[in-house]
Amino acid sequence: MKNDDIDAKGYKGNVNLKRINQDIDWTPEYVQEYVKCAEDPVYFIETYMKIININEGLVNFKLYDYQEKMIRGFQDNRFNVITTARQAGKSTTTCGFILWYIIFQSEKTVALLANKGDTAREILGKIQLAYQHLPKWLQHGVAEWNKGSFELENNSRVIAAATSSSAIRGYSINLLFIDEAAFIEGWDEFFTSVYPTISSGDETKVVLVSTPNGLNHFYSIWINAIQKRNQYNFMQVKWQDVPNRDIKWKEDTLAAMNFDIEKFQQEYECEFLGSSGTLISGWKYKQVEKEHSYITVCDVSRGKGLDYSAFQVLDVTAMPYQQVCVYRNNAIAPVDYASIIHGVAKGYNESAVLVEINDIGE
Repeated sequence: MKNDDIDAKGYKGNVNLKRINQDIDWTPEYVQEYVKCAEDPVYFIETYMKIININEGLVNFKLYDYQEKMIRGFQDNRFNVITTARQAGKSTTTCGFILWYIIFQSEKTVALLANKGDTAREILGKIQLAYQHLPKWLQHGVAEWNKGSFELENNSRVIAAATSSSAIRGYSINLLFIDEAAFIEGWDEFFTSVYPTISSGDETKVVLVSTPNGLNHFYSIWINAIQKRNQYNFMQVKWQDVPNRDIKWKEDTLAAMNFDIEKFQQEYECEFLGSSGTLISGWKYKQVEKEHSYITVCDVSRGKGLDYSAFQVLDVTAMPYQQVCVYRNNAIAPVDYASIIHGVAKGYNESAVLVEINDIGE
């Protein structure tokens, strides 16, 4: 049987999908390509994955540098947390990895979750679109195909759902992808319910992707990843990382946002916005080191745009002492400032905190 003649009727009449139990005439070229794709998800995605481009229609997916880095991160690490700017192609990139994952590994279950069920199903639709445009020799036969899930002949499947405590209960999950993880309400209850489904396996992968949304659970995971206090590989994608976004693009976007600088910084520069409307900047600081001793020295202002609240973290393990982190802000209220001090000090091996007690500091 020629490959072009395989299953002309397709799966339930869809000629773009292969039915189960369909043979492939494996040529040496196909075998070589299959092995190459199995070993390298980036090669597979750029060579065979199709996406819908808003200007050009159906095109091959050519990865930007940061998207390739994301794929490599997913491949090499079990746990990944990524904070990204809006419209940076985070979901499409993850779709590419999921597509590769289910084709070249058998009996895997992928849970694709988002804060809204429609969003999860939209992302699933991108994977299904790409799958339908693969050559038949790369496809497995389709066992089940609908708007909320699909399953392949190799017993790998993808499930799309809204995040809830019961979303994936009862499933054994091999890859958990959560889109806009910072916007999930009731995170503690949700993650407590799903953690048993991902902790039972030695190779289970977790991918958390989101734009910032305040100092919540996502911020805690992110900052602890930076400080190497959890297992997550971290990555940040700002607007500048996306090709063709220049100063004019920034100015036009700011104008469209009524020059709301804080909102722009949060949604495009990946800054975390505190409860009082203050930005927690992506500080440049030295990573925490185990067995080292730190102290945090703090000055407190009233947060009215005048004097600055500021602190510095010092490594006092040996002389001379080294400054490893600095923070300053003249708009943050004392109550929010205290929570930031607490989080940072805890991250630096639960450092001692010395607060100047003049005026509001007391």
